[in-house]
Amino acid sequence: MYAYDFVNKRTGIDHSLIFVAMPFDDKYDFIYNDLIVPAAASANEIFGYEENLSLRPFRTKDDIRTTSGWINVLEHLSNAQIVIGVLTGNNKNVFYELGIAHATQQIAKQILIAYKGYKPSFDVKDLIYLKYNKRNIAESIEPLADKIVNAIKDYDLENENVVIKTRGSVGMSGFTAIMTYGKYQNFAVHTADLKDNDPLRDGLDILCHDGLLHLNAASKRDNSVYNIEFSYWWTGIGNDVLKSLEIITEEEFLQRRKEVTTFINY
Repeated sequence: MYAYDFVNKRTGIDHSLIFVAMPFDDKYDFIYNDLIVPAAASANEIFGYEENLSLRPFRTKDDIRTTSGWINVLEHLSNAQIVIGVLTGNNKNVFYELGIAHATQQIAKQILIAYKGYKPSFDVKDLIYLKYNKRNIAESIEPLADKIVNAIKDYDLENENVVIKTRGSVGMSGFTAIMTYGKYQNFAVHTADLKDNDPLRDGLDILCHDGLLHLNAASKRDNSVYNIEFSYWWTGIGNDVLKSLEIITEEEFLQRRKEVTTFINY
């Protein structure tokens, strides 16, 4: 499967996920176990994250030459809060995954690491870049933790600006839909329930267009008449907007944040 053809069944950012693109060879395991995992733990301490919201590194050792392995990579690559690319080894699969990340995601959420003395095979001057000491990898744990923390802070700042712009774009009918359905994490609407020129109909369309809602649709036969049921759920940015408008509480927001990457079947 080409990345172009990939359809992600998850919604929004998994704020706890650090996706690690690195070689599968066991000789590189020390980079993951002795540097990345401890750095994530240190970042959790800095933020004061509770266990259920803590940052967790993830790497896949699936064979990406198989469809299921490649889909697994693309799903985690697309939804990660942070992407760490291990350049050590000059692995072609790693460069391919990072190429997709560079083309589709903010540069602030990507961190590249390699050993001191590594000569990059492409220009990384504008990327977050950490060089570790192979003889004393522990000394790079805190610098990597700092880069993770700063990347998340930059993302949150950028996301705040997105929320402000999004709130200003939904219009009156969009706000009507927000106020009507915001208290529900997911909900269904039947075509029979909405009258012509109903502002809620337009509002839901606007929220879907702006990425606040995701939509599934299914037709149901009732007495020889087809009725369309539209099933919606709030995306990550949708929940951010709901929180900013105080329609949901901080506790509800955090609960939704944990669940937003789960694909919901209706």
